[in-house]
Amino acid sequence: MLKKANRTVMNMGLAALLVPAALTFSTTSASANDGGAAPAPVQEKVTPSVPQQQATTTTNQKVIVNVSALNIRQGASFSSPVVGTATQGQEFAILKEANGLVEIAPNKWISKSSSYVTIASGKPSASQVKGVSTSTPSTSTASTSAAQETNTPAPAPTTSTASGSTVNVARSLVGSPYQWAGNTPSGFDCSGFIAYVFNHSGHSISRTSVANYWNMATKISSPQPGDLVFFQNTYTSGPSHMGIYIGNGQMIHAGSHGVAVADLDVSYYQDHFLGYGRF
Repeated sequence: MLKKANRTVMNMGLAALLVPAALTFSTTSASANDGGAAPAPVQEKVTPSVPQQQATTTTNQKVIVNVSALNIRQGASFSSPVVGTATQGQEFAILKEANGLVEIAPNKWISKSSSYVTIASGKPSASQVKGVSTSTPSTSTASTSAAQETNTPAPAPTTSTASGSTVNVARSLVGSPYQWAGNTPSGFDCSGFIAYVFNHSGHSISRTSVANYWNMATKISSPQPGDLVFFQNTYTSGPSHMGIYIGNGQMIHAGSHGVAVADLDVSYYQDHFLGYGRF
């Protein structure tokens, strides 16, 4: 009888020791955790990182148009469609920069070339932000190249600035396509290009062949920007190709791929070089 009573007391004491532990376990276990598995992690809301291109949208810079009319393109490429024009004096905040252009409004890009615009710090004047024209320029004046983003011809120069303006007019036509016997911005061949440029920069010359231009020109040995450079035996014998010297060993000419800037130290031009001339 005494042994039975002691056994009962011992069992009660053991139960008393186990109960707090059981209670402690039950209060800390999550009902969703089967078999004591760790609780599911909390799903935090993570803000996505800003793409690099978007990070350039707050440049705190503005672009000021310095020419009478400047092509506005639909995308960041000089081959993108022209969707309007910006005019001289207008200022725009720069949203993005890419491929030699700046975005001035969603899907509206203009050249950032210092020939046409000025890049400055700060925000544009409120009065200058509005009024971007969305009329599309005619196809005869719309450009497809970095160097031809104005859609109006260069003004006629005075005699004292004729050579400088000759180079400016030539540069404004870079990107115009090649066309046999062509003499307009919609298409040029080499002699048609020369006639157009000089007649739009204070000179008056007739359209003629490269050979005749060579005979007309005063031969020189030290060319200045605006002078002529002649080549021979290209597609035919004798004087057969020409361009306008722009300095630094370069010329602008109407080649088989259209009006472009070319380096005169290229072996092809060295092999076919004829001489320099001046009108």
